[in-house]
Amino acid sequence: MTKIFKFKTIILLSVFYFLLFVLPAQAARLYFEPQEAIMGAEKDFSVGVRIDAKNQINAISAGIFIPPEIAFVDAVLGNSIINFWVEKPSFDESSRILTFSGIVPGGFQGEKEPLLTIKIKTAGQEGKAILTFNKEKTKIYLHTSEGVEDSLELESLTLPISEGKENMIVEIIDRYLPEDFKPEISRDPNVFENKWFLIFATQDKGLGVDHYEVCEKKKKCVVAESPYLLQNQDLDEEIVVKAVDKNGNERVTAIPSQKPRVWYKNYAISSILV
Repeated sequence: MTKIFKFKTIILLSVFYFLLFVLPAQAARLYFEPQEAIMGAEKDFSVGVRIDAKNQINAISAGIFIPPEIAFVDAVLGNSIINFWVEKPSFDESSRILTFSGIVPGGFQGEKEPLLTIKIKTAGQEGKAILTFNKEKTKIYLHTSEGVEDSLELESLTLPISEGKENMIVEIIDRYLPEDFKPEISRDPNVFENKWFLIFATQDKGLGVDHYEVCEKKKKCVVAESPYLLQNQDLDEEIVVKAVDKNGNERVTAIPSQKPRVWYKNYAISSILV
């Protein structure tokens, strides 16, 4: 009996050791994918931010440190697996950190999934630049209702800079319109003093959405962000919302008048006087 017990103990310990040390870690991995191994001093340089997710994940927040040896130019959102941006990429010059966060409804799992593409350039001097993830600002969350964090591996990127080298131009052809979307009219006692406002959002799988325009009051269009306080609180005119991507492609959505226009009001007093 003792021998059997010892044998079972050895088997259990062996299995435990295998699971703990032999099987590969299930942590997600965030890393950079440069267009080339060496960064030239001429023209913009593109770096992709990618993720390998072993488990189902549905939310990401990240902070990327961009050293002073290089300048931040732009963040391209096209082809990103993130469908809903809680915080679009924003670069803080003082801390030199690029931050963003987003959600993938339904979750995702896979390898080499794109999050965004960073465009950078050098000051024209040789040396090296190191891109790193800020650990405090970089988190991923499992696709669960509890919002549990997943374990995460962060990889930095060292880019040698060559003064005499010219970077290749990475062209992203964007012939696609932003995706269909449905703006909604709403109001809330805690927002805009309970006045009517407009909510809207969409995605663009090319270069990304550049801006939105809201057209009301005889189709006068203004650049707007969601939520947008409506100027016409009577809601008796059609509202047009445009989503414009970075290549100038437009997706236009119209919201019909919510109330019939009372045409006789302007003539009530005149009629009484006559």
